[in-house]
Amino acid sequence: MASSENAIWEEWKKITRFIESSRIAFSRESFLCSSFQPLDSSAVQIVATEGPSTFKSTLDEHVRTLRDESILFSIGLLASYALTESFSRIKLSIPEDADLQGGIEAWGTRLLQRTNHDWTYVLDGLPGIIEVSIARNYAAHGTSTVTQRTINRFLTLGLQCPWPQGQSIRMDCAMLDTYRARLRSLMRLGNNMRRKPK
Repeated sequence: MASSENAIWEEWKKITRFIESSRIAFSRESFLCSSFQPLDSSAVQIVATEGPSTFKSTLDEHVRTLRDESILFSIGLLASYALTESFSRIKLSIPEDADLQGGIEAWGTRLLQRTNHDWTYVLDGLPGIIEVSIARNYAAHGTSTVTQRTINRFLTLGLQCPWPQGQSIRMDCAMLDTYRARLRSLMRLGNNMRRKPK
């Protein structure tokens, strides 16, 4: 993981480029495959032999996979969240092998306090950043259904959960853009001192 602030922002740009380039590549590949219309596309095999193993898929499966970008967006969120954690460790002088205690609501508060900010300055505030954290946890642990425990995390902080219990959370492009903007807002505020009122 990046070990300096400059390296973190460079990695952030690389993640942005990767997400956008992947979307372009997926769209182009999906279009090309869809324009190829054999009599039975379920019988056409796609074979990849790069590396030590061979991967096989039907043309139908290949196109369906390309059209579901939720995994790509989840990976983008995981990488962006990890950079936010690394940035916070640098600013809070916490070793890379040590845990950030208390969740983003705790270490994010400490990050903001050192530059005389609070959550009202962060894009969409504390509720927005908790939403990002929960979506990141779902992506990291391979789950997607909102539980009572998720709702309780909001309620404990006096906040309203944006999802009903039982709803399935699937990452899309708009969600990823919003979540990354919130994380970026937190990092920028954690880097720039605000003057205290006289």
